[in-house]
Amino acid sequence: MTLSILTCSPYFVDLALNELSRCQPQVTISERLAPGYTLLQAPFSFDKLTHPWRHRSPIYLHHLFPVHTVLSLGTNFNNLTALKNAIEKIAPSDADLQIRSAVESGWPIAEIQQFLSGNRRTTSIQKPRGRVLSVLITPEQQAYRAYLGVSWATQNLSPWAGGQIPITESVPNRAGYKLLESLDVFSIHLRNGDHALDLGAAPGAWTTLLRRRGLRVTAVAPTALYPWLTFDEGVNYQPMLAEEFLERCQTTFDLIVNDMKLDVQDSARLMVDYARHLRSGGIAIMTLKLRNRNFARVMDHSFRILRKVYKIIQVRQLVSNRHEVTLFLRRKE
Repeated sequence: MTLSILTCSPYFVDLALNELSRCQPQVTISERLAPGYTLLQAPFSFDKLTHPWRHRSPIYLHHLFPVHTVLSLGTNFNNLTALKNAIEKIAPSDADLQIRSAVESGWPIAEIQQFLSGNRRTTSIQKPRGRVLSVLITPEQQAYRAYLGVSWATQNLSPWAGGQIPITESVPNRAGYKLLESLDVFSIHLRNGDHALDLGAAPGAWTTLLRRRGLRVTAVAPTALYPWLTFDEGVNYQPMLAEEFLERCQTTFDLIVNDMKLDVQDSARLMVDYARHLRSGGIAIMTLKLRNRNFARVMDHSFRILRKVYKIIQVRQLVSNRHEVTLFLRRKE
C-alpha cells in the first residue's frame, strides 16, 4: 500500500481527482489535508501511480510525492530537531530538499529549510534531476504535521515542489507569471524577430516579456500600456478592442497571445476569427477565464470551437492560474 500527496489548485480539486481516477481508478482518498492538498492511498507502487503522466502532462494535477514518514510537530517549532532526524533516516545524502507549507501563516519556510538542509542541497533555480526529498507541513487541529517522502524528480509530475516553477525574471504584474510558466511547461522556444499579436494587452506584462525575447509585438487594448512600451519602436499599439482591430487587421503573425477577461466561448470564437491572421503552423497561447462552476462543460464547448481551425497541443491549469486554464494551440495547415 502506497501513501502519496496530490497537489492541485484549490479551485479545481474535484476535476483533479476525476482526472486521477480516470487513469488510476484503484486510488482512494485517505484525507483532505488542506485546500489543494489531498492524501491518497494506492494498492501499488508510487512509480506505477505516476506512470500515466510520465510522457504527457495532466491538466489539473500539479504535483505528486510519496509519503514514507508522518511526524507530529506539535504547536510550534520545538519539534524541528525530530523532523531533521527523520529526514536523515529516510533520505540519501544526494537528495534535493523541497519543503512546502499548507499552513496559512506562522511557519517561516526559508528559515526552516535552512535549518533542515544542513549540508544537503536545496532546490532553487536548478531543475532537480535526481532524487528529491519532499516535505509538506500541514495544519492538524491545534498542532502541525509533517509528511516526508523520497522519489525521483521525474516521478513527481513536476520536478518542482508543488509544480511551482521558480521564476527569477522580474515581471510587471502577476499576469506575467502565467506567460513565463506557459513557455516553460509547453516547452515553447520563441524566435527572435517573429511578430506577435497580444490581444487584450493592457497594461502590458505579456508584451513586455515578448519584447525581452526579441519579438515585435502588435498590442491591442482599449486602455493604456505601461509607459515604457509607448516609447518602444518594436511595439505597435492599437488602442481599441480586439473585435475592432479584427476588422482592420491586414498583418500575418507568427504568434497570438490572449489573456483577455472575456467569456470563454466569446474568447474562443475571437481566436478562431483571428486564425486567418496567423501563419500556417503558427502558434497561440490563450487563457480561458472560467467564471461559473460548470468548468468541464464550458471548456468542452470552447475546445469544440477552437478545433475548427486549431490543433490543441496542450491544456494546463497552471500554478500561476486562478479560475483559469491555459491552452497551447497550433493553427491547422
